[in-house]
Formats: sequence, structure tokens, C-alpha cells
Amino acid sequence: MPYAVALLTAAPLPATDLPSVFRSDILPLLTKAGCNAGACHGAATGQGGFRLSLLGYDPESDHARITRELGGRRLDMGHPDDSLLLRKASGQLEHEGGRRLRRDTAAYSLVQRWVADGAPYGPKELRVTGISVTPQEELLPATNATAQLRVTAVLSDGSQRDVSDLALYTSNDDSITTVTGAGAVKATGAGLTSIMVRYSGAVAAARFAVPLPPALRSARSDFPATHLIDRHIGTELSRLGAPASDLSEDAEFLRRIYLDVAGRLPFLEEVERFLSDPPSAQKRQRTIDALIGSDAFVDFWTLKLADLLLLNGTGDAVATYHAWLRDQVSTNAPLNATAAALLTASGPLNKVGPAHFMMLAADPRDLSEHVARIFLGTQIACARCHAHPSDRWTQEDYHGFAAFFARISRDAGQIRVSTRGEVDHPKSGLPVRPRALGEAEFAPGASADRRLELARWIGSSVNPFFARSLVNRVWKHLMGRGLVEPVDDLRPTNPATHPPLMEDLAGELISHGFNLRHLIRLIVTSHTYQLSSQTLPGNQSDVQLYTHAYPKPLSAAVFADAIAQATDLPDLFEGYPTGTRAVQLRTPATPSPALDVLGRCLRKAACEGNGQSGGGLAQALHLINGSTINGKLRSPFLEKLAQESSASIVKELYRRTLVRPPEADELSEWEQSLAKAPDRIEAVQDLLWTLLNSREFALNH
Repeated sequence: MPYAVALLTAAPLPATDLPSVFRSDILPLLTKAGCNAGACHGAATGQGGFRLSLLGYDPESDHARITRELGGRRLDMGHPDDSLLLRKASGQLEHEGGRRLRRDTAAYSLVQRWVADGAPYGPKELRVTGISVTPQEELLPATNATAQLRVTAVLSDGSQRDVSDLALYTSNDDSITTVTGAGAVKATGAGLTSIMVRYSGAVAAARFAVPLPPALRSARSDFPATHLIDRHIGTELSRLGAPASDLSEDAEFLRRIYLDVAGRLPFLEEVERFLSDPPSAQKRQRTIDALIGSDAFVDFWTLKLADLLLLNGTGDAVATYHAWLRDQVSTNAPLNATAAALLTASGPLNKVGPAHFMMLAADPRDLSEHVARIFLGTQIACARCHAHPSDRWTQEDYHGFAAFFARISRDAGQIRVSTRGEVDHPKSGLPVRPRALGEAEFAPGASADRRLELARWIGSSVNPFFARSLVNRVWKHLMGRGLVEPVDDLRPTNPATHPPLMEDLAGELISHGFNLRHLIRLIVTSHTYQLSSQTLPGNQSDVQLYTHAYPKPLSAAVFADAIAQATDLPDLFEGYPTGTRAVQLRTPATPSPALDVLGRCLRKAACEGNGQSGGGLAQALHLINGSTINGKLRSPFLEKLAQESSASIVKELYRRTLVRPPEADELSEWEQSLAKAPDRIEAVQDLLWTLLNSREFALNH
């Protein structure tokens, strides 16, 4: 979404007798006017022979280009008004970008005075160290309500200044709030969102909430408050007047918890046993505990971690890596210890499983991008060439992080650590010292392996990213959306929908030793997780307040396994014993046209992005006509089932696929269909085909 960039036509800038400083006075003004945006002179090749760094990330180069490039022809110190910089920006000369500064504004006068003063750069050490926004959080009472943002910049000399009129503003969701270039916020719809604010390389965000219209608001105040998660969710529902759906019925809960925690459907006997007992929280708790302690849990969460880590390839080394990863899940190894092992492993790939992680990329820069995304939930790639346009990361941050991996070699199937190897800054050409994101440079340790210090930092409680990233990923899998979306884009300008909940869950994960099972159990035992997916008039459009369970498409492996389980015909995979489930496959290198068309993660890129195959129309046509379903309709169990009564047939197939009993009208319709069918076995196959192709089967809800 583009920044709200204003034509500087008003005159709000404070008057001062102090000399203007290019970095903190003039450059932000040019940024506000849009001069160094990607569509203008901030493009990689500039515009009209004039190039500036994108959003002013390189002030020294920008100053040189403005003041000295082409013999300094862009400025006229003796007659500032005749400067090309001002004449084009004010529309006095033809300018493709149009008029950006009006001559009767304080902004124009500030640039004019700066030119008259000799266009000084000012103290090189003087820079903006951060910005604060007020209000940081605001409830706008209704649609069309407004608020005004004020932005204060803190400079390296300790001084502060109001920069509200020079900051850049972006609404993260225009359907909830809009924002003008002057920072005026207006409510456009109900929900939660934030306004991203940027000034002179510093970033911040203001969070806004807009309640539902009075006609849709709920007067209920009975949302449970005994569970950590429910307290946070209930407070926000009450604040916005959003109605919560009822608790899920037993059948809905049972299917959901099996698919979410164990990656499979419950077996027929498990369904019958669970549904035959009276509803109770204790019954659900027993099921949760049993699933979290099951082998199916280990298989499924090994798959989830393998997708995250992009585990791919064939051969003994990959088998060793997968076996090690499965052991980490099986033994409930602390997630920070697992991360440390992956980041620091060395040795032969066919013997040291986690060493294979270092094969994700040979270039330390590429590897650092993987590490930041996987372990920190942070995208740093933009900072490779310029300062990140929506985060705090600079080129120094980026290359300092990459320097941790500069001394890794990959020879003859081994990962080795060298005593030499650097990452050079692209501008200075000088080696960059290792530094964790947001931290000072690391002092050289006793070991030659720089990764040891990085691993200690990533897994420590002082690292603000690792625990939050894990919480966000697990939350999205279980709840259908992340507290932060996208899940690998944690940054100050993209705050969580429920920031205090994110902090408390991260604290829980840290205080319990980065225990994955504890985090999963904590989430799925909440009332919030166990809400029905059936919506109410006031929450049908909700996608962020967790007023109801959000339906989630089954992943390719889980979908294929569900079909195999429902039809009693396992899939066969080359190189694996009969009975192997799709979730147990080590890598997507295992041939399977069905998994490809169902959209399995190829593990060449993040599975949340463009790392998947299949899906869409091809998947729909394949499920209707292809062998994945049709090839399994000749299962021997159907012939035996066809001998049962029509009611028994319908009830069993519903429980095999949807886990629930059929509704009365469904039962009646299918009984009549079976009774009229000239070929009973074919009619049973038609019923199963219909259920397997239903939207209800394809979703976890």
C-alpha cells in the first residue's frame, strides 16, 4: 500500500534561526514531497538523470548528488530561487513529477534558506534515533470519527522536534481507517488496524480500533475470563461490541483438534467413543493430552518444522536430517535448543543431521535472509540494497547479520568453519562486523565460529523476535490467521491484532523453556480456540477478532491422508513401506502427482508465500475426475458396507469423513437415494465421492 504523500502546500513548519541540517531537516522534506519515492527519483536508475536514494536511506550520497553532481548545477547559492531543485519542485520549470512545493509555504522557504546558507550537510553524527507517535492506541467510537496523529522525532543530540507534517503515513487496512498525508485518521469500518509512520529512517505505528455499528453490537459479557487467552480476546470483544459464537459442538471440536494437533482424522472407533460420552471440558482435555502425546503428533509437527526449515533433497544426508528433526519433536526438545543446533552444526552431512541447514544457501547474505525469516519472522531482504522502507533495518544491519555466516564452507559433503571470510559493505567495500538485528556489534568470541554468539542471542529471552515468531506461527496454524499477518513480517509498523496477548504468549513460551507442546496445549484448551465456526449476524465478516473459528484449508499431505483414511486405502510412495502416510514423507522430492496437484509445499521458498505447487482449478478438476478420489472408490470396505442398512451406511460415511452424524434432512435424502439406486454399491460410492468433494471435507473448521 503506498505511503500517504502530500503536496507541501500548507505552512506548518516551525520557524527557527538555526542553520538547516540536510539529514534531519531538508531530506525528510524531500521525502515527504515524494521526490525520493520509488516512482520518482528514488527509482534504481532515478528519473531524468537525477537519482536519489530510496526514501533517503543514504543521506551523504543524496547531498553529494544535489550539491555537487553535474558541477553543482542543481543549486544556485547566490540566487536560491533560481536553483533547479526549487524551480522544478515548485512547478516553475517543466517537471514530470508535477509541483511538489508551493512557493508560499514554509517548506519552500526552508529549502530556499538552506541553499542560501551554502547547502550544508551539517554535523555528520546528527541523525534521527527514533520517533514516537501519539496517540499510540485509540478507539474511534464510530465510522467517520477522526483522530490526529502527532509525531515526535528524537535526535542523536538528545533534542526532540515535532515532525508530524513531514512524516509519512500509511494505513495497514483502508477498509477500517484511512489516513491523510497530514496524519488525519478517519474510521471507515469496524475492526482493528494500524497506521504505519516513517520519518528519516525511523518507523513506528499507531493502533486503531473501531467498534461494530450499534445494530450489530453484542450486549453479552459472558465470555470466559479464566484462561490467559480468553481474557485478552474477551476484553477486545467487549471493547468493540463484537459477538462471539457459541462453543463448538463435540463433533466439530473432535475433527478440528485431530486435524490441527495430529494432522489426521479421528478413526471411526475414536469418533464413536468420544461422541457417546456426555459433553464436558474434562473429556476434551483428555483428548487433547492424548493427541499431544501421540506418534501422530510427532509425525505431523515434524512435517510442520520440515516445511518451515525448507528440508529438501534426497539421499542419506536428508534422511539423517529428517530423523534428527523427528527426534527433536519426539523428545520435546526446547525450540531454542533446536534452533541453536541448526545454526551451529558442522561436520559430515550424512552423520550430522542439523548441518544440512547450512545448505540452504552458499552466499552468507542469502543464508541470513533465510535465518531471519525462519527464526525471527522478519524480512530483511530489502536492506540488502537500501534501508528497509517499512522497517528499521539498514544496510549495516543487513550485512552485519550476514557476517555471522561468512566463514562457513561446504566441501565434499561437509560443513566446516574457517578462520577467514568476511561480508563487505556494498558502499564502503570494508568488512562488516557481525551484529544481531537491533543489537550492537558482537565482540569477537573465543571461538572462531561466529554462529555460536548468534545462536546464544537468538535463543535467549532478550531476543525480541524468536519467541514471538514461534508463537505467531503456531497461533496461525491453530487459529487460522496469525496475530501478525503475514506471519514472517514481524515489524513495528505491522503490530499484532492483540499486542498484549502476543507478549503474554511469548512470555509463556520463554518461561516454560520453549516447550512446543505447552504452547499448543495452552492455545487449544482456550474457549477462543474451541468456538464454533458457525457465525452470527454480528461476526460474519470478522477476520481478526476471533469471534468464531476460522475455517482452514487442509494442507496437501493432510488432505491426501484424510482421503486414504476415509476410503481405507493407503497411498503408496516410492521407497517407503506400505502404510506410510503423506505427513511422514521426508521431503517433497518423493514423487506423488496427487500431492503436487493438491498443492504441497515444494520447500524451495516459504510455504506461506510462493513455495507451493498445485491448487486452484487444477486441484478442483483432479478431485472431481482424477484418481486421488475416484481410484479409491473401489475400496473393498465399501462392498461390505453396502450390505448394511441405508441409515447405517450414511451415518458411517459421514463419521468417516466429516466426523459428525448427518442432519435429519441429509439422512432422509441419502436413504431415499440409496433405496432407489439400481446399483447399491455404485450409490454408496456416489455418496462417498460427494462427501470427499465437499467443501466441508476440504476445510478444518
